[in-house]
Parts: sequence; structure tokens; C-alpha cells
Amino acid sequence: MYMGQSIDKFAEIVNSCSVLVGAHGAGLTNEIFLPEGAVMVQVVGLGLNWPSDKYYGGPATEMGLNYIEYKIEPEESSLLSVYGRDHPVIIDPAAIEAEKGYQLARALYLIAQNFNIDVVRFRETLVKALGLLGHSASLG
Repeated sequence: MYMGQSIDKFAEIVNSCSVLVGAHGAGLTNEIFLPEGAVMVQVVGLGLNWPSDKYYGGPATEMGLNYIEYKIEPEESSLLSVYGRDHPVIIDPAAIEAEKGYQLARALYLIAQNFNIDVVRFRETLVKALGLLGHSASLG
């Protein structure tokens, strides 16, 4: 077995999917294996709006994928319990990066941040994804 066989098999599996859901990060590069017309749902954490769009959202659209973002609320971020609701880390991520630099912002928002998704709110995103595929589901 050569190394490429496992990549070929993985690409084949992802290409059979209609929807890919993932948190912002390198794993979303697997969008390149999705078939045209599939849906890519990106969970976007606090402070990750620009890189989410630049690195995954824009390319998804250019590849003919349907792209949806689920932007987490502060209550869904582990950073809220560390910094509190009124801290600039929560209310103004852009200012944190401008003042403290990219490396600190990356450490905070990309590495240290974990999500606790509100599944009731996230359901709306999944229903939208199904709609893009021509399926329906109720929110009730």
C-alpha cells in the first residue's frame, strides 16, 4: 500500500458527502474534496471572522459549494468564563489583535478557545443547510 491510497480513500468518502460541518481550522481544508453543490458549514469562533471568510468561506464559494457560517455567541466560547462579558477579548477581538498583535490573537482565538455550541440555535443552521440541498425540516 502506498501513502496516497489513504488520501484517495478519504477524498472518495468526503466526495460522497452532501454537508461538511467543522470548526474553523485546518480540518476545513477537506472542503476541496466535496462535490460541487455540497454545503460547507463553518463554526466561527470569536475573533475569527476575517480568517474564516478568507481561508474557507471565499474558497468554498469559488469551488461551487454552498457556504454557511454559524457564528458563536460569547456564551458558547470558553473565553467568556476566563475574561468575563465586558472584557475586550470578548467584545472587541479586532482591538485585541491591533493592540497585542497577531500572535497573541492567534493564541487566544484559535488555540485557547473552545466551543460549547447551543444546539437549539445551531439547529437553524442545519435546517438551512438541508434547504440548500432541496430537503426540508421543521424548526418545531
